[in-house]
Amino acid sequence: MSNKLKLAILIFIALLLLILAIFIPYKSRLSNLDFYISESNNNYQFEVGEKLFFLLNDTTLVNGRDVVWHLGNGDSIVKAGNINYKYPKKGKYLVSIAVNNKFIASKKIGVVSLPKISPRDSLVKIHGVDEGYAGEELVFFTEGKGVNTWYWEFGETGTVDAYEKQVIYRYTKPGDYRVKLQTNTLKYPIYHYIRILPRFEKVEELEKVDSLGVVQNDIKKRLQAIADSKVTDRSTFYKNLNYIKNNYTCNQAEDILVIVNGGRYNDFFSYCQGLHYLENKRRSKIIINKVEIDTIKCFKRLNVTQSLLR
Repeated sequence: MSNKLKLAILIFIALLLLILAIFIPYKSRLSNLDFYISESNNNYQFEVGEKLFFLLNDTTLVNGRDVVWHLGNGDSIVKAGNINYKYPKKGKYLVSIAVNNKFIASKKIGVVSLPKISPRDSLVKIHGVDEGYAGEELVFFTEGKGVNTWYWEFGETGTVDAYEKQVIYRYTKPGDYRVKLQTNTLKYPIYHYIRILPRFEKVEELEKVDSLGVVQNDIKKRLQAIADSKVTDRSTFYKNLNYIKNNYTCNQAEDILVIVNGGRYNDFFSYCQGLHYLENKRRSKIIINKVEIDTIKCFKRLNVTQSLLR
């Protein structure tokens, strides 16, 4: 064998080893490529029209490569890095990232559509039960933009009884009462009418009366179970959703207003769906810190305080 032939063989082997050294490690590293999804308004659900962020776990893995993001609704974005996108319609979508025409990672995402708040919803309104019992703790609260002063008169004392946005009042005598509220945004006061019934002190009936705190903790536990369940675990989702609906809403869950962390308004079903479909659960966890309802029987308002652990 001539020296030239030996040299050619050595050069070929060296080039082959160089190619293997470059591409085999890259292929191995590319298998570690992943992405997660983050939402912009921090209310723990993906919504129609909300800017969502699709973030790679390591952008260096795609440098110099052909990268296409497929959003699952026919749209795609060509970019070798992080992207953001707004979904125009609600639905369930399979988001995928392809590198060099090969699909590397995919995730399912649920996008919900929240009810639009009309100008009527911005008016000051009193929320409270229409009927209660003497001695029972009754919750009253109000909503309205720009309100920072509240003057509550519950019609029993003849004077102002409370000065907060949400109050608990206990009537001492049965009767029909007119609840009066004046705020800094109202020219004239608004009213709410309530009938207070006598409380019958029967032991067997009192044993059945649950405290507000027990009910709130029960709802909190059910919401936490929904938040902890996997996206594919529809059984746990419906079990706890229907439990709350059947036991505490008088089967009128569609009329319930959910206020998240004091500032975000949802309907009950959209809120529960958002808890269940929150993406990136392996990197974050929703903690239901506190739940408040306006009344034990057929509540219409659910105030949730929650946090996101990453």
